[in-house]
Amino acid sequence: MDPASRNQSNLTRRPNLSEPSSHSPVFAIIVPTFNRPELLRQSMDSVLGQTYPHWLMVICDDCSTADYGPLFSSITDPRIVTLRNPRNGGCNQARNLAIDEAIRRNADYMTLLDDEETLHPRCLELALPQIQAHPDHAWFISNTSGEAKTSTRQIVEEASSDWIDDYCYGKTLRGDKTHVISLKVLDDIRFDGRYRASNMWPFYMPLSARTRIWTYPFASKHIQYLEGGITKTSSRYPRTWLEIYSRFARHAYAISLRPTKGAAYKCLLMELLKTPKRLIYLLCGKRR
Repeated sequence: MDPASRNQSNLTRRPNLSEPSSHSPVFAIIVPTFNRPELLRQSMDSVLGQTYPHWLMVICDDCSTADYGPLFSSITDPRIVTLRNPRNGGCNQARNLAIDEAIRRNADYMTLLDDEETLHPRCLELALPQIQAHPDHAWFISNTSGEAKTSTRQIVEEASSDWIDDYCYGKTLRGDKTHVISLKVLDDIRFDGRYRASNMWPFYMPLSARTRIWTYPFASKHIQYLEGGITKTSSRYPRTWLEIYSRFARHAYAISLRPTKGAAYKCLLMELLKTPKRLIYLLCGKRR
């Protein structure tokens, strides 16, 4: 049996969830939603179908104009909590509100789920033994199924990884993944609410300074890219001044964390050289 198959076989062996434990960690599923009650129902069903029972689903409606009343009024499971952002601020603000609520309710770990995504039934069950086996890690990443971007690299074996070395400037950890993160190590780190969507680096880079990542090869989440969706690939050209700034600011931040990271300097220079062209497109109102 090859190493990848052996890892998958070991990973999918079902743990005994009935064994006594001094503390069964609670996983908070963080879900921003906007005008998609019909898709959110599928996401909710995937969480309700989890084989691990200790979870908290925190849904934040980002001031939708669609009617979520029938869906929310049908919720009978107390593990599902709904919030509403008083004004539409984008998925990053909605995620932050949900994270704050999860911490207030004493959850232990969080995972991100968009309203167009679903969790594998054993997502949380199989995350638990990884957490137990690697107490020196507070951030766990697994694969996704469904659509994949051309740059995606699937995880093929269990390993300790680094966000800056292996994701930002490496080739071993690329594309959308499923994240399970300790809320204790997360502490005050939040998504940058100035960005309505995407621009995840202000969240993940500070986190990388606090913990390494343990990766494991299981497709924990099913992902799709819908037009106008949270996970839809963004425009080739920035649409705001802030997005232009973000293109090179992430590399400058990486350098502040890793002053000897040569790839970060190279990428920073490339982004700065592209800035005049992006400014022209922005000022002229040209979009792709």
